[in-house]
Amino acid sequence: MSEDAPARRLVELLEALASSTATNAGGPTVSALARELGRDKSSVSRQLKILTELGLVEKGDDGSHALGWRLFTLAAMAGDQRLLLLAPAVMRELVRATNERVHLTVRHQDEVLTIVTEGPSRAISAVGWVGRTVPILTTSSGRALMLDDDEAEIRALVERRQGDGAADSPTVQQALERIEQARAVGYTVSIGEFEDGLSAVAAPVRDAHGRIIAAINVSAPAYRFDTRLPEVAPLVRRAAKHLSGAISSPTPQTRRDERMGDDV
Repeated sequence: MSEDAPARRLVELLEALASSTATNAGGPTVSALARELGRDKSSVSRQLKILTELGLVEKGDDGSHALGWRLFTLAAMAGDQRLLLLAPAVMRELVRATNERVHLTVRHQDEVLTIVTEGPSRAISAVGWVGRTVPILTTSSGRALMLDDDEAEIRALVERRQGDGAADSPTVQQALERIEQARAVGYTVSIGEFEDGLSAVAAPVRDAHGRIIAAINVSAPAYRFDTRLPEVAPLVRRAAKHLSGAISSPTPQTRRDERMGDDV
């Protein structure tokens, strides 16, 4: 048995558990997992006990098992790190293609938080907003982050914004129409909504499960950008799709490890 065999068996058990949980209403039992993996029950039981003690697996009163809270926390942290690792290169390519400033944003409750920005050397460009938040309803990035929201969620968001007395809040109908239009083309456009004279295009970035985790946005003064929107919008959408694929793909090291594992 190779030195990494125990760890490999634990990972295979977690993968089997994830697959079983996704296809069944309840989590699998020790017996079900043992049958699926072709292992004896005592071995699977010991491995599950280790994973449960680490918080990576949770055991129900009925003997069923499910992935634990700690595993989801670790996965979220890894996803955040991968997003921040891979995004700058994609953004720089988009800067070269558009010669405009590019932002990476995430959702923070009812606002949009810019976490990375890349831009060309220009005397006049959109202001960098790293570390600052803006209302989600009035920006292209915000709408890109809302593309998977259902009608009830969008309505509640608009009502909260209106309840705060915001003069720039769209109506529920306007918000729904804008989201629907964006879903049809895969990107969002904002012309002077957040700030007079500022236009922007954004598209969502998704994780391996298809969930929206961020948005890529290109913004610039309207006088030089509005006529270019039909040209820039597909570039933004393509960049977001590329980043989504990169986040979801195995790293080169993972692929090497898998090939080595096949040879063991």
